[in-house]
Amino acid sequence: MREITLEFKKIVGEGKALGRSEGKVVFCYGVLPEETARVNITFEKKNFAEAELIEIIKPSPKRVAPREDHYLSCSPWQVMDYAFQCETKKGLIEDLLYQTTKETIRLDKFYAAKEAFGYRTKIEYSFTGEPGALSFAFHKRGNYREKYLLPEGCALISPGTNACALRVLKILNDLKLSTADLKTLIIREAKNPGSRVAALYMKRQDIVLPEMNIEGLDGFLAIYSNPISSTSQVDGIVNSWGNDFVTEELLGTKFSYGFDCFFQNNMDLFAEALREIRDASFKCGKIVDLYSGVGVIGLTLRDLADKVYAVESSANSAKYAALNASANKAYNFEMVCSLSEKTEEGLFDGTDILVLDPPRAGLHGKVIKQIMEILPQRIIYLSCNPITQGRDAAFFMEKYKIIRAAGFDFYPNTPHAETLLVFERE
Repeated sequence: MREITLEFKKIVGEGKALGRSEGKVVFCYGVLPEETARVNITFEKKNFAEAELIEIIKPSPKRVAPREDHYLSCSPWQVMDYAFQCETKKGLIEDLLYQTTKETIRLDKFYAAKEAFGYRTKIEYSFTGEPGALSFAFHKRGNYREKYLLPEGCALISPGTNACALRVLKILNDLKLSTADLKTLIIREAKNPGSRVAALYMKRQDIVLPEMNIEGLDGFLAIYSNPISSTSQVDGIVNSWGNDFVTEELLGTKFSYGFDCFFQNNMDLFAEALREIRDASFKCGKIVDLYSGVGVIGLTLRDLADKVYAVESSANSAKYAALNASANKAYNFEMVCSLSEKTEEGLFDGTDILVLDPPRAGLHGKVIKQIMEILPQRIIYLSCNPITQGRDAAFFMEKYKIIRAAGFDFYPNTPHAETLLVFERE
């Protein structure tokens, strides 16, 4: 590593600050535009370098004190005034959409978050330390070998959830378990009316836990996860206590989801996004909801269509979508468990409104091809990645015009946001 001091000029796509030194572009998290900083070069190529912040020499008036010492790992924009965060995100989204579509797309509205902390519905803690003295930890951004200690958890999840996590940690330390035994602890939290389940991912199947009926938790699962894999995957349920799901209420409808199902992370803004999606919809014969998860968007629109088809590749999410439809007496809702690119072609026929909420990778090429063949009247596309959304939008814009664009700060203090684009067939 080598140290350099330089001025950073702007924030770019991934949320890093960009500066220049000796004709080379330098990227660094934790620095704001117009700040001078001392940094360590951690990775270097001919035309660019990645750096790690050491010290701010000349601070920006937009800088605020971070709430946590591990902020660079979980939410590197904690040092940025919140109004400036929203302004920056709106600008980044519009810039990225222009870069990918070569069209100027202005957001009609950008929804700021009501709460900048405690908003998450899921947290995943790693472990570090010696048996009997384990601590929670996050991996250091860009360096998987180093970790930040989290003595009080993380402020992105609620204090109640952190308190539950620390109760679990005490039990694990009383048992003298080690990092060779454990992978991660994941807690899912429903905000309204409020419930939590925890899943402990273990590297051994023979670990015996006491009764894990823990104050603040509605359920606990002990899960075997193959140590060969670095991810917290479910390779077997060793034991469980209480529920393995939580239930969230949104716009008057209750949705249950399993401990390993995808669910959005900011309920206040997810509700705003659902309102926008409803406002962009109309009474019709057929709605198809691709990448539907546990069915939230499709079920929110169920009264607007004669038939709603939801497509989801995760078997557990598809199971909960069907359960949610039954619990809400949505008899016009049909769940299809399939990869979106492998659904039967006939499923798309006669679609009036197509809803898309894909993962960060965006739409599969086969999905785009099918959409451009059937040409539904309206496409409603919610995305967590404006780069892939813009890439996909470029195809749609051959036959469609954008009639609504909105941004949502689902992830305050981070560079991430959600973007909604509504396309009308021309």
